[in-house]
Amino acid sequence: MSWRVLGTSRAFWNHGTEAQSALEEAGCTVVRPPRFARYPTAELIEILHGCDAVLASSEDYTAEVFAGIPQLKIVSRVGVGYDAVDVQAATQAGVVCTNTPGAMVDAVADFTVGLIIACARRIVELDRTVHDGGWNELAGTLVYGKTLGLVGYGQIGRAVARRMAGFDMRILAHDPCTRGASETVEMVTLERLLEESDFVSLHAPAIPETKGMLGAEQFARMKPTAYFINTSRGSLVDEPALIRALEQGVIAGAALDVTCDEPLAPDDPLRSAPRLILTAHNAFNAVEAASRMCLMAAQNVLLLMRGIAPASTLNPEVFQSPLLRAPRPKEVFHAQ
Repeated sequence: MSWRVLGTSRAFWNHGTEAQSALEEAGCTVVRPPRFARYPTAELIEILHGCDAVLASSEDYTAEVFAGIPQLKIVSRVGVGYDAVDVQAATQAGVVCTNTPGAMVDAVADFTVGLIIACARRIVELDRTVHDGGWNELAGTLVYGKTLGLVGYGQIGRAVARRMAGFDMRILAHDPCTRGASETVEMVTLERLLEESDFVSLHAPAIPETKGMLGAEQFARMKPTAYFINTSRGSLVDEPALIRALEQGVIAGAALDVTCDEPLAPDDPLRSAPRLILTAHNAFNAVEAASRMCLMAAQNVLLLMRGIAPASTLNPEVFQSPLLRAPRPKEVFHAQ
């Protein structure tokens, strides 16, 4: 059996040498897209023509896409977030959906710590000043001994907490799905977290319940000396409200690795917002993490091709569907 596999993820082509080799050694034909972009539906259907699998980036996989590519058997997300995939529509069409949980935890946690320190110590401003020929002193604030609020306390939130405990920080967390506190982390309401934290870091999933969860009301609750960091998903933040909070001095600053629209348009108002660090959805992009993520995504395709259900399947009920497009699995792969 030989599958045609499209890789729309830029990371796959930059860091997925091992993953690509594994697919080709299994007899798959690996296809590079004409460009890396968030393709509109019609164009996505066009480049997916004849493909059995896709190693997917953040483009939208809808019922229309699944209907337009009847040969497509699996959407294997190169990443953990799957808000761009209509999982219910995929299940109804008999398409398997997978992701790569855990692959990017350390990379994103490291990057989050970097953004916290960059905000507090104004590292980006200092760098720009020196590169522009200046030599100014810009006073920052200590991270050590302050209060960190984690909105979302899953794997990445916990990894950030472990790192920041080394800064002797008081750590608060809010997560409706997590009730158990620890010796170093106190679970609190979102309101209390916002009011008491010096740094608020967002690590929640992009689901309907979290869309726009950080808006004008939430920023108004934060200290005027506090910083906001988002390395999760742009849709969780009311961006116009954040811009106003920065312009009016409601909060001291912010750092975003993710935005509602990616890539940002050249004239997007976020680009001119004061005291805002912007990076291009790059928190995952440590070489080791990206390579592992790509290999996991490729392995999900290979497992399904061989009649094994990947452990990271997002819609396991699809395996009971009479419309299942892939070989019906005889076993489930359990990751070590």
